[in-house]
Amino acid sequence: MRRAAVVLLLWGLWLAVLTGVQAVFAPKLIQFAIPAVASAACVLVGLVVWALDIRQGQVDGPRLITDSSVATIALVVGVAVALIGAGFGLWLILIGVGITALGLGGVVREQRERSRALRREGLR
Repeated sequence: MRRAAVVLLLWGLWLAVLTGVQAVFAPKLIQFAIPAVASAACVLVGLVVWALDIRQGQVDGPRLITDSSVATIALVVGVAVALIGAGFGLWLILIGVGITALGLGGVVREQRERSRALRREGLR
């Protein structure tokens, strides 16, 4: 989970830098406030995740963690294609729904396999 906290903190700091640069060019307060609030929210959530990670401490024993998942990528791409299809027509929405269904099926398969592996190995 510490990796997630680092990503959120770095993203929040990067948004803060971009907000500072934009402050020179933003004539209206709202144009400056939106990225500033997003930056503050990312940093705040990153700090909360970091604190929860430190509070949790070291996890006993090995854990099964998936590093990459093609099914998750297919799921997200399918949702994006379906949303883009709102502007292009039903044909693209249906293609996106199909990709989403394939991705969702893959995610379900991966989770079932993960559960089987955990039961076999006696892991968490």
